[in-house]
Amino acid sequence: MNHPDTVIELSGVEHSYGNGTKALLGVDLTVRRGEFVAIIGRNGSGKTTLAKHFNGLLRPTNPGGTVRLHTRGGPIVDTRGTRLHHLAATVGYVFQNPDRQIFHDTCREELEYGPRNLGADPATLAREVSETLELVGLQGREETNPIHLSRGERQRLAIASTLVMGCDVAVIDEPTTGQDRAESRRILDSLAHHHALGRTVVIISHDMALVAEYATRVIAMRKGRVLTDGSPAEVFSQREVLQETNIRPPQAAVLAAELGLPGVLTVDDAVREMGGALTGARPGATSLPHDDKVC
Repeated sequence: MNHPDTVIELSGVEHSYGNGTKALLGVDLTVRRGEFVAIIGRNGSGKTTLAKHFNGLLRPTNPGGTVRLHTRGGPIVDTRGTRLHHLAATVGYVFQNPDRQIFHDTCREELEYGPRNLGADPATLAREVSETLELVGLQGREETNPIHLSRGERQRLAIASTLVMGCDVAVIDEPTTGQDRAESRRILDSLAHHHALGRTVVIISHDMALVAEYATRVIAMRKGRVLTDGSPAEVFSQREVLQETNIRPPQAAVLAAELGLPGVLTVDDAVREMGGALTGARPGATSLPHDDKVC
């Protein structure tokens, strides 16, 4: 029986490209509403191929493979027999290269296009466009032609055009490409805001520090299969398993594990845990001997 919060369900999904490359090899996976999922793995592991099945950009190439979307308040639909624009109302997708999906002459028109096609109220839409542009740091750029934006700004615009749709699921392929650290954090904060509204966020990322900080679930891919799947703490504790993906856990997690502080993922967590160990404030912790030194 399906979990009542299931939004995407894959069963036995295989995908082979025309050149013979087998990108997915029998993937079974369920994504639930309200999750913040990060898909990680080396290049060619099947991350993007997997994510493109979530909204029908790709379909299983094996007869028995199925991808089903559980629409909110509506039917369960099989992506194989459903038109792409119907699926996009439930799952929005942002490509790694924003220029593949930006095609309007102003930022405002870019954000208005999707909701307007779904019959959005004009007054409500105007407010939501303004709020979403502010959320991604593009306030005041409503009438700017996207060709005059930087690569990073166009990436934020593409993300905004998906968030403004209010889809149940937002899938973003490498959301921090072309961004500096401050811009990356702004983007992840905007996705966290979307997630806080009860929606599902799926990112493909190579930035393990941001994955550890924002994701509630991590799926590690290897050679077309799910290698491991769990909370960030669970996945990043499997250091030997992750070696198969050429992915290193966040540096803070590695350091904390060496210091005997399992489950620590971020620098802030490490500081709190080590501070607690030194003062005896951490629940269940014991104070370090006086002759021990922490560098």
